[in-house]
Amino acid sequence: MTTLSRTDILANLTATPRCFGMQEESSSSSEREKFQTVLMCIHLAYGLAYTVGSALGSIPPSTDLCLTAFTAPNKPSEGDETDPTPNTNRKKKKKQPVPSGWWGTPSGPVAVINEKALTLFWKITNTVTWRNLHWLPHSILVYEIRVQEGYGMRWSQDQSEGAGTGVEMPPWIFRGFVEPMMENGHEFGWRHAP
Repeated sequence: MTTLSRTDILANLTATPRCFGMQEESSSSSEREKFQTVLMCIHLAYGLAYTVGSALGSIPPSTDLCLTAFTAPNKPSEGDETDPTPNTNRKKKKKQPVPSGWWGTPSGPVAVINEKALTLFWKITNTVTWRNLHWLPHSILVYEIRVQEGYGMRWSQDQSEGAGTGVEMPPWIFRGFVEPMMENGHEFGWRHAP
């Protein structure tokens, strides 16, 4: 028997089997619709926003999994004795802090920067008002959380290999901090005004 991926399974749930001379139960179409409703209910029960790319049928990572990914060490470069976490490097990329100083400015030893980043992690996770689980191309599942002002964080999980095959899914990876959405963001390279 062929093992189907999650994507194939979800596609099968919306397809109507057709064969000359064969017929499904008359209730099959309404049963398929119920299943889509169940997926939506599960999605909403996790407190997730429903958007065009929402990953219905997928389950978001727990705060513990997010914290594990957030604090996982990066591979130090050769000769580097520090062990920065992914959040350290992501936070350093915020060269131009927003006028309100929402992110703060990363400075000091790596341990201090990591501690400040961990404070930001808890600030966001404890006051989150927007959660979404959505797909990027190539079966990349993304979990995004934001606070009311639009600042937040993202994690991803590459589900291109082994999804739905009984193989353990890869770990969640911290992708970085996110800033509020902006109109015409692509045109401005997603850089907010200082």
